[in-house]
Amino acid sequence: MMRARMALLAAALLLSACKEGKAPESEVPVDGPSTDPVSPTDILGDAHGTPRPEELVAAPAPVTGSAVVVGLEAGARGLASVAQVDVDLTVSGVRGRGTVEVEFVPPSGLPYERRSTVVEAEPAMSRTLRFSLPVAGTTVATSGMSGTWQARFFLDGAPLTTAAFTLEP
Repeated sequence: MMRARMALLAAALLLSACKEGKAPESEVPVDGPSTDPVSPTDILGDAHGTPRPEELVAAPAPVTGSAVVVGLEAGARGLASVAQVDVDLTVSGVRGRGTVEVEFVPPSGLPYERRSTVVEAEPAMSRTLRFSLPVAGTTVATSGMSGTWQARFFLDGAPLTTAAFTLEP
């Protein structure tokens, strides 16, 4: 109860300090020196509007990736005839060093296998990495994990791209 009264008194004190109907008083004298507005070019470059050298540097290219399933022929898509599925990832725009991860996801939607590797490149370079999913003699074949799979790729934990492939029974 005491706090409520204190809050009410504080609010009343603040309200009484307000001047109703009057504009706020200016701290700059009315007769003081006047200044012209500064042109935007004055702060972005020199007096003639020429950009500074750091403004001429292009923004780095974004990291991009594309994945292609290789090694799966039209007639060899059955679990009994596929030794492995290879997926090539081409990544560009990497600045220095990064960790590329692939997650192979079967039709059930639950991740089956995850692998990673380190990639080093300059931003203007592209790198192609191959990731393989063994099929013959693994749980994929013995458990009959047929259907559409996904290979999901990540760079330093951020999603990069996805490729899909189908394994037939």
